[in-house]
Amino acid sequence: MNKLKAGLLTTGIGAVLLCSGAITETIRSDQLHSPTKSLMWQDYSQELRDKLTRSWSAGLEVIRKVMGEDEDKENLSEWKLYYDLEHAKHLIPRREHSSFSQVYYGDARRSLLENGDFMPALLLDPDHSKAIQFWEKHDGTYAIITMEKRLDEDGKRKWLETGAQIINKP
Repeated sequence: MNKLKAGLLTTGIGAVLLCSGAITETIRSDQLHSPTKSLMWQDYSQELRDKLTRSWSAGLEVIRKVMGEDEDKENLSEWKLYYDLEHAKHLIPRREHSSFSQVYYGDARRSLLENGDFMPALLLDPDHSKAIQFWEKHDGTYAIITMEKRLDEDGKRKWLETGAQIINKP
């Protein structure tokens, strides 16, 4: 009986070690290789690309009217438009990815984005310290969320939401 218990115990320990090795390898491989690939712009249908382009162009006009382009305000013509976060994220220092993602997917977006709204776009300024997320809502208005990189109380650079509003189309 003791040999049977010892054999079962040894088999059990072996199984646990084998499983933990497989789990460790899975975790390690997931960290090294992205499991999915994001959609590229050319993967969308031409009809959808045209619809989004029209919506975002109108959104840019709304933003220009709201934010203006005089000397005291932003020169938005130098900002770059991205159709999703994954294609802009490489421009933001890695140590700021977490705070940027928290603001990008934060409370303002969750409260403003509704079923039927268009896909959000992201404007990023040339020095990558300010961003504007915007999209056309199902009722024709535009949601605009402004974000800015600032120093927090610990002296670390962190992205913060600086404003969220809904604007009527001109």
